[in-house]
Amino acid sequence: MRLPRALKDLGPRWRTHRRRLLEFWAVGVAASIVVTAASAAGYLEATQARALDLVMRLRADRLVSDVVVVAIDEAAFEALGQRQPLPRGYLATLVRSLQRAGAAVVGLDVSFAAATAEDAALAAAIRGFVGEDGASRVVLTTGAVPERGPLADPALARTTVRGSPDVPQDADGLIRRIGLLVPGADGLEPAFGLAVVARLGGLTPAALARALGERGGALALPVVRRGRLDPLDAPLPVRPGELSRINFVGRPKSFLTIPSQTVAALDAPGAEVPSDNPFRGRIVLVGATFQESRDFFPTPHGALPGVEIHANVAHMLLTRSFIRPSGFTVSFVLEVLAVLATGLALVATRPLRATLLAVGGTLLVGLPASLVLFQRGGYWVDFLLPTLATCALGVGSGALERRRFRAAFSRYVSKEVVAQVLAEAPSLRGERRDISVLFSDLRGFTTLSETTPPERMAALLNEYFDAMIAAIFRSRGTINDFVGDAVMAVFGAPLADREHALHAVQAALAMDAALQELNATWKERGLPLLRMGIGIHSGEVFAGNIGGRSRVKYTIIGDPVNVGSRVEGLNKDLGTTILITDATLGRLGARVEVRDCGAREVKGRAQRVHVYELLGLAGGAGNPTR
Repeated sequence: MRLPRALKDLGPRWRTHRRRLLEFWAVGVAASIVVTAASAAGYLEATQARALDLVMRLRADRLVSDVVVVAIDEAAFEALGQRQPLPRGYLATLVRSLQRAGAAVVGLDVSFAAATAEDAALAAAIRGFVGEDGASRVVLTTGAVPERGPLADPALARTTVRGSPDVPQDADGLIRRIGLLVPGADGLEPAFGLAVVARLGGLTPAALARALGERGGALALPVVRRGRLDPLDAPLPVRPGELSRINFVGRPKSFLTIPSQTVAALDAPGAEVPSDNPFRGRIVLVGATFQESRDFFPTPHGALPGVEIHANVAHMLLTRSFIRPSGFTVSFVLEVLAVLATGLALVATRPLRATLLAVGGTLLVGLPASLVLFQRGGYWVDFLLPTLATCALGVGSGALERRRFRAAFSRYVSKEVVAQVLAEAPSLRGERRDISVLFSDLRGFTTLSETTPPERMAALLNEYFDAMIAAIFRSRGTINDFVGDAVMAVFGAPLADREHALHAVQAALAMDAALQELNATWKERGLPLLRMGIGIHSGEVFAGNIGGRSRVKYTIIGDPVNVGSRVEGLNKDLGTTILITDATLGRLGARVEVRDCGAREVKGRAQRVHVYELLGLAGGAGNPTR
């Protein structure tokens, strides 16, 4: 049975690319280690926070009703005569209305910094809304309380749970995290959202203080499962200084929000309160949402009023919908998988294209996967870290390819030309070029090899090639090939060179001069002397990478190559050292001295080629030995 060609080619292709692939994988794993370490050290915290912001914003909108917001909105503020601080009598009305509606706990996200004449009414409403444990079911904020009056009464403080309204901001000004336990004037204070949920669970001020102690503790809090409230769940540990990422429900008004004017109407004489109203058995947070309250804060979902931020915290605690980071081990494994796939892409296609495909693929797969896991279980699998590792591999692969190119190409051109090629033509894609090609060959080398030990011939050739390569490199030439003792050099590719013909003849003269010096040295050492012939022709060729799947080589193709090779062979018949064609002479003009050798027949070409012996550059410099 015949195997498909693709399967047949798999073995050789794997052997050919195995080293490159292993190098890419090594760089990718190293990049994954660096990215994971940077993340663990906190250097990527801001970027990762924005990635989670994106996932939160992409999550489907939903309406939450286990925590209800009573909004003192623009209409209520206008009806109150735009009075600030808010009238305490109005707040007392809201508390009594919510008590009639059967609210389980009411949180007043309102500051009472200054005493007013209506404080007694509000204090009475707070005392009147008590549970079976004798403590009020109204939760107040800490800190901003009057120094005197009914709201400053120590007896009220002993029966009322209070929570801190303060929420920290990240370095970019956004609110993303909450400290569930924060230092206060009289010791540790629970966050306002935590205080509300704790009171729902039946904790009195004294019991809450005992549970928290001086260093934090574990709180037995109620939990909502499948729409039903379970009184107690496994104790939730809270520690001072620990910040938890807030799992925001969504955009503004994602919580069931009812205008305060509607709620206040429930306290009117004769007002009927339906038994199935949305407040019954639920947490209700009361707060200002009118613009002049200035109680708005930037979040991943835009500006939210403070009461909605506390509602998000309370909902997160009540439903245990905490954000669960995947951890560094999972992130590292995902990064490694991403870079392994990227390594295969880098072997299969060009580095830039492979990097773009890998980064795009990581985002196209990682972002939806992160979104699904976050929606279903609050699991945060950071798609950004594999993407960063992939980008780092792309950069590293570019550096590897440049190093490999420099190591390979520096054998054929000078270091300066390699640097210029990397800057100007790193892909070496094929194109038509006007160039000059130089062929050189040693005279009598075959005969000399028959009578000279191989070790001595190898030493002679090494010295010879070193000198020839140096001469060619000095004139911006490229060593395209070695065939035995013959050298093929190109001028004008891979880098364009307007003076390629001049540089070719300069290299030829330098090669001849270098061989004279070598012969003088060899003569003193009793070694055989060498002679060579050089042919130069100019014309348009195709220059670029040529080859199959397993081997690619930069070369030139075209009739000028064949002509150049044949012209070099004419030196034997004419007894010359350096011959150039009329095409090359036409590009040089009067800058060289030549002797006309006439039109000559060359093998494989019907039309004769007019050749000239190169005597030197204009002015007599660099005359070759004939």
